[in-house]
Amino acid sequence: MIHIILFGPPGCGKGTQAKIISNRFGFIHLSTGMIFRDHIKKKTSLGKLANCYINKGILVPDGITTNMLNMEIQKHFKAKGIIYDGYPRTKNQIYSLEKVLKKFCLGKIDIIFYFFIQKNLIINRLLKRGKISHRNDDTDIITVQRRIKEYHKKTSLIWENYKWKNSIIKLNASLSVETISIFIEKKILNLLY
Repeated sequence: MIHIILFGPPGCGKGTQAKIISNRFGFIHLSTGMIFRDHIKKKTSLGKLANCYINKGILVPDGITTNMLNMEIQKHFKAKGIIYDGYPRTKNQIYSLEKVLKKFCLGKIDIIFYFFIQKNLIINRLLKRGKISHRNDDTDIITVQRRIKEYHKKTSLIWENYKWKNSIIKLNASLSVETISIFIEKKILNLLY
């Protein structure tokens, strides 16, 4: 099983690319954001809890996120591959992911696509997305800025360990959707064949 991480700040295009890769290769797309929003919509206890953090623009704590994601991974033991969109976001989440992959003999993290983009472009994208999708965490400029700050403070350096040096592939997230997807596709095909 192949494990692909899409990593970068909110609004950099991870979700868009995850859908394209998922359709192209038949991989499972696991998005913590989508899972949380689904729980929020269904008004589950997890959804109510996650909503408190998301609306403030801060990360949902590791324990909650990891338990939720581990349950999702266990639904897909027969998958060809999994794309992790918005996870891991902390070093503890990396360790937890490695642990669950090892425990169930599912392989290892194969590629980390690191999306980099200028802050002003992210802000514009998120506010635009907020108008279209009516996502509370994307409509308010203060929440958007807090999310970007949280990313830089808690998430941006989690892959700094030398161990990941050869797994990280940097890509310019300000390029067109098509250019990025062609680039990602080539890298995945190199891994597969």
